[in-house]
Amino acid sequence: MSSSAPQDNKDKAPQPTNDAQPAPAAQSSNTSAASESNSGKGETGQTNQQVVGVPPQQGMMPTWSTGLFECFDDIPTLLITFFAPCVTFGQVAEMVDRGQNSCGLYAMLHAGILYFTGCGCLLSAYYRIKMSQLYNLPNDPLINILVHLICEPCALCQEYRELQARGFNMQLGVGWRNQTPEIQQTGGIMVAPKVPGGMSR
Repeated sequence: MSSSAPQDNKDKAPQPTNDAQPAPAAQSSNTSAASESNSGKGETGQTNQQVVGVPPQQGMMPTWSTGLFECFDDIPTLLITFFAPCVTFGQVAEMVDRGQNSCGLYAMLHAGILYFTGCGCLLSAYYRIKMSQLYNLPNDPLINILVHLICEPCALCQEYRELQARGFNMQLGVGWRNQTPEIQQTGGIMVAPKVPGGMSR
């Protein structure tokens, strides 16, 4: 009796259960999950590297709605500007300054500077620079000054046509006060830049 009891106890000794066996499988699943997450991170890193490596798209360069030498598209304005540049300058300056002063006052100021110093083009160049900043046009002060020094009538006609393209009524006698409320509030519509030839899709 006494000799069989220890054997029974040995037989009844706790056997290792199978619950501990899945540990390697769980470990392998954790390892595979970690590898997948690492691979996912690697793919994300590669994707980010690809996005970073892509050069940024070049935006459209700001341009005037018409060219500098397209004066003959509007003969009446060309003739007025050629013989009396102060008139066209007055019209442009009144719109750029949002009607702070009348066209006549700007015209007399330009004519006075032109008569006494011969440098009325410097005043009109200042307003070209101001207009370029206002409408996000090519804004190189040196170029703008040179354009007015070399060919002020062409520059004034281009500014006149630009304002027309933006919805302003540029006829003599209309002025800022007689513009539409929409134009007075927005300062003119935005014009899509011209796409150079050969770049159309």
